Amino acid sequence: MATAELRGAHTFNFDPFNAHRDDPHTPLRKARREHPVFFSPALGTWVITRHADVVAALRDPARFSSANAITNVPAAPPPEILEVLAAGIPYEPNSVDLDPPRHTKFRALINQAFTPRRIHAKQPTITALAHAAIEGFAHAGTADLVAEFAYPLPARVIADLLGIPSEDLPAFKRWSDEWLVMIGQIGDLDRQRKAAAAVVEFQHYIAAMIAARRTRPSEGLVSDVVAAVQDMPDPPSDNALVGLLMTVLFAGHETTTSLITNTIKLLLQHPEALAQVRADAELIPAAITETLRFDPPVPNMYRTTTADVRVGGVDLPAGEHLRLSFASANRDAACFADPDRFDLHRADKANHLAFGQGIHACVGAALAQLEARVSVQALLERLPGLRLVEGALIEPVVSATVRGTRRLMLAWDRQ
Repeated sequence: MATAELRGAHTFNFDPFNAHRDDPHTPLRKARREHPVFFSPALGTWVITRHADVVAALRDPARFSSANAITNVPAAPPPEILEVLAAGIPYEPNSVDLDPPRHTKFRALINQAFTPRRIHAKQPTITALAHAAIEGFAHAGTADLVAEFAYPLPARVIADLLGIPSEDLPAFKRWSDEWLVMIGQIGDLDRQRKAAAAVVEFQHYIAAMIAARRTRPSEGLVSDVVAAVQDMPDPPSDNALVGLLMTVLFAGHETTTSLITNTIKLLLQHPEALAQVRADAELIPAAITETLRFDPPVPNMYRTTTADVRVGGVDLPAGEHLRLSFASANRDAACFADPDRFDLHRADKANHLAFGQGIHACVGAALAQLEARVSVQALLERLPGLRLVEGALIEPVVSATVRGTRRLMLAWDRQ
């Protein structure tokens, strides 16, 4: 069957950026039952919805390549955008979008920053940062959690981990937002040009930092990576290192921002769960794990078939781009009992795929969960009567790989 005919035969209406932005789960629930593998014209990709099929793809890098792993648009940007990007650092695959054996080399470079010992050592710093952030707005009685807490805290933590000055953090927020626009090719050409120009700034900042750490080593992952590659027999290029460190910076704060925000939002929307956590802080890790299942910050990743494969009863040819839907897999009734219920005590919640599986499982998972645990505990302790502001808009932020909340207005009882 020709590719166009195959796609037409398995088309299903799913558009998480527009029609289904506020509620992707209703169409995904229908898809799991009736079209577990379908082609989405809105996305231009196939979507894999069932837990078992997603896991099988994640664990088979030989047939499901990680090339173009973070974009729903595998084609090159338009010429006008490429012209802007020409002023930057030529992109080279570096970790998340590489397959073995090349992936292994890059993974080893970043693993050193996320060892259990290093993560555990960060807890006092994270706790102090969390309480300092709350101190800055606790008197107000109301605040936007994202702007005042859930973005600044992970950004400070990942910047410290990499050895980046805290005064540069505002620029990272802008660069990260624009990077999401560029890789998803969102908006018109003028919007994409603006995004591409910001990405070029981001690239040159990281390139300058790499060069500086060669002559002036300091604490942090950037210096560690620069030192490590000097001893490699076949070291990665500086261009590849720029891409690697940009990815670590982005993934290290955007996804954790969403995890903190989603956890607080879900607890406040589920009073019984909130009461359980208030009564027993030992349940906070369970709340975080259930949030990862119920509303994952990374709702999907992408793969490309390298051979003819059969998935969910559909024969896919080589070269097809696939969206592995973690959000759908995490609500699969074949794996989770009563999957649309937010339940801190469910026995199966750890089967979630929010951090992926296999060789590309999230290297920063432990750090993200530590930051979320410290954050939830500090917010509930310091802000009595914490609640959502009645009537305030909760607007989702949806990109090719991240789902979060643009603003989350909270109120509490001032003391």
